[in-house]
Amino acid sequence: MDHRKNGIAVSTKMILIEARRLAIEMSITDFAGTTSWCERFMRINGLCMRTKTTVAQKLPHEHERTIIEFHKYVINMRKKLCFEIGQLGNMDEAPLTFDVPTNKTVDVKGAKRLLVMRRHVTLLFLRAVLMAQSFHLY
Repeated sequence: MDHRKNGIAVSTKMILIEARRLAIEMSITDFAGTTSWCERFMRINGLCMRTKTTVAQKLPHEHERTIIEFHKYVINMRKKLCFEIGQLGNMDEAPLTFDVPTNKTVDVKGAKRLLVMRRHVTLLFLRAVLMAQSFHLY
């Protein structure tokens, strides 16, 4: 529980590794250290898996009006530039990282707050571009 007090995420795999290490240290030869053992250990000690969540992003106050204005703009540009609906596409960018910190940890059941600290490391970021084309089947 020292890791949790310091905000470090603890996985069931970490519990199993430590339990196996202690079994070897204590010369316990018949300890299997299975997933079901870990589940029983957590239940007996009042622990559970928890997931850190955040408040969902709220839509802007005028989002419906903005969407309608954008649709009108696209329709007017389509008419002005004379292109078919099948020539219309959509593109979006999504950031990607190769060091995704976990938001799950073992913690005390019923705890009101969940602290999971992030490691300070240099990350490699990429951007994925997603593209879709609009078409009608008729």
